[in-house]
Amino acid sequence: MKPMAIGVFSNSLHASSPKELFDRLAKLEIKVIQLALIDAEWRKPAAVNELERLLKSSGVEVQASFFGFPDEDYSSIPRIRETGGFVAGFDERLAIIREIIQITKRLGIQAVGGHAGFIPEDPDDPQYHVMIGRIRSVADEMADAGLRLLLETGQETADGLLQVLNDLGRKNVSINFDPANILLYGVGEPIQAARELRRHVASVHAKDATPSGQRDVWGTEKLLGEGTVDYPRFLATLKEGGFTGPLVIECEIPGAQPMPSVTHARDHLREWLR
Repeated sequence: MKPMAIGVFSNSLHASSPKELFDRLAKLEIKVIQLALIDAEWRKPAAVNELERLLKSSGVEVQASFFGFPDEDYSSIPRIRETGGFVAGFDERLAIIREIIQITKRLGIQAVGGHAGFIPEDPDDPQYHVMIGRIRSVADEMADAGLRLLLETGQETADGLLQVLNDLGRKNVSINFDPANILLYGVGEPIQAARELRRHVASVHAKDATPSGQRDVWGTEKLLGEGTVDYPRFLATLKEGGFTGPLVIECEIPGAQPMPSVTHARDHLREWLR
C-alpha cells in the first residue's frame, strides 16, 4: 500500500453485496478499503466466501475491518454515550468482536477498528476503569490473533485519548483518526488533535463537518472540502509526523448519493495530495 493511499470505507458505498461493492470500487478506481463487518449479513459464510474470492482476484487491499453494533443509538450524543461500543451489553458485543476477529484473520487483514464507546475524561471515574479493562481485554484477544486494534476518534479529547492509550499499555493499539468526529462531537480542533495524536495514528477517515457550538448537540457532516477541516493543513500535519497510512473516505451524510459523494472526496484528495 502506497503512503497516504486514497481508500474508502465500504459502508459509504451502500453496496448490497460484495459483488456490488467491488463493482463500485472498480468504477471509482480505488484499490484500498476499510471493510465494515457491522451488518451481520456481511459476516455470513456466503458473504465471507465471496469477499475472499473477490479480494484474491481484484487487487484490492483491506487496511482494516470495522466493528459496530446494531443496537447503538446515534440519535443524539447523550444516547450514543449510553449505548455505543463497549459501554452496554459487553458480553454480547464481545461475541460479535470474536466473530469479526476470525473473519479478519481468514481474509488476511491485519487490523480491526471501531468506536470503543464513551470513556470518561476523569481517570478517577469508576467507569473509566471499567472501559479500560474492556478495551484491554479486546486488544489482548486481537493480539493473540496477530491483529491491531484501531480506536476511532469520537467523544474523547486528544488529551483524554492519550491518557487512555497510556493506561491501556498495549503495543497493538493505535488510532483511526477522524477529523470530522472531533467537530461532530465538539471535543476539540482537528489539526491540533492530529498534532497531539499523530504518532499513534494508523489510518485516517477523510470526512468533513462543521461544529454545532453547543454542548451535546451534533455538528453537521459536510462533503469533503465544504466543512471546517482545513484539509491542506491537516494533510501537512500528518506528513510532518511521518504518517504513511491510508486516507479512507467516509460519507455518512443523510440522503447523500454514495458514488457522487465518494467521487467528490476522491477528486479533492487527489488535488490536495498533488
